[in-house]
Amino acid sequence: MTLRDCRTPRTPRPRRDLPAVRTVENVLYLPHSEARGQPSALFDAARRFVPESVDYRGTGTTPSWQRTDWPHDWPDGSPMDVPEAPEETYLFLGGAHLHYGHFLVTTLPRFWPLLRARPTAPILCYAPAHEALWQPYRFAIDILARLGLDVRDIHAFEAPMRLRRAIVPAPAFQEEGFAHAVFRDLCREIGAGCYAPDEVDAEERPAYLAKTRLSGGVRRFANEEAVTEILAREGVEILHPEAMSFSEQVRLFARRRMVAGSLGSALHTALFAPPGRRVVALSPGPAINPTFLLVDALCGNSVAYLHQPGTAETEPGTFGSQQALTDPRAAAEGLLRRMERMATAPVPGRGVLSAAWSRLGRMAGRGPA
Repeated sequence: MTLRDCRTPRTPRPRRDLPAVRTVENVLYLPHSEARGQPSALFDAARRFVPESVDYRGTGTTPSWQRTDWPHDWPDGSPMDVPEAPEETYLFLGGAHLHYGHFLVTTLPRFWPLLRARPTAPILCYAPAHEALWQPYRFAIDILARLGLDVRDIHAFEAPMRLRRAIVPAPAFQEEGFAHAVFRDLCREIGAGCYAPDEVDAEERPAYLAKTRLSGGVRRFANEEAVTEILAREGVEILHPEAMSFSEQVRLFARRRMVAGSLGSALHTALFAPPGRRVVALSPGPAINPTFLLVDALCGNSVAYLHQPGTAETEPGTFGSQQALTDPRAAAEGLLRRMERMATAPVPGRGVLSAAWSRLGRMAGRGPA
């Protein structure tokens, strides 16, 4: 069964304005607890949640991971024994989601004020309160370092805390919802030190990002290895993102003229690469999550999303879900044909964007890490 193009509806254009920033006095910070479960929004002195502190998904008004209801066991307000935080003011930057994809599209979008200057107020998140708990998540440590931050700069409290003042930037990217251009600028600033400007598109050999060595995760093709074996015989380099550092992944997207892969978080790495990337993604179905399309619009990338009709669910095993391709050989051949076609096709608007980014790289004087 040959591959078909997925449905890719139009996405909103990136917003040129900056997200809102709100300063709130007398704030309550409520982290995860056994009684309430997930962390909460910030609450003001009137017990109302602070809208800018909440993450949503799509165009709805349902929080994606936080509670916005005042604690039922505090009907008269927060107890007097809730301590006051030591600093006068905190910059609240949401939750540190330590899954690669969610860190990129949910956590990082609140860090856009750092593009202009290091904040004078300490950063506060819902995050691991101890440095050792960050260590398994090297990607987060590396990304923060490229913003000039150590994990010790990310403050978190393990119990409710009163804040005298909180500065709360709204996110510059919302999953399935919208994107601000400043988020693209932030990501490119982070990625600029991972490669040299003259490396862009330097390598013609296509790369395929596979999930065949993952021991668990959100989703994968159960028979993807049958596809990668054929691709490898045809000269495609098979790579496994989990075995690469963050900077190696960014450099890959910058250097390769063509990157393909199974649809997943690894493709979001294009946010940190130069504009105008060419990508072919193999999807388990015909519908594409709008978050991927928002990333494409921000990056100015040319992306082909392909699926194989008849792809079916199979035993999930250690994954959230697994799908089986009906004809792995046909899938591999379809990927090869599309990669060959796209490798020589111009990316719309790429010349202007690439030239501008090359100038920025030269001005920053940055080379590969």
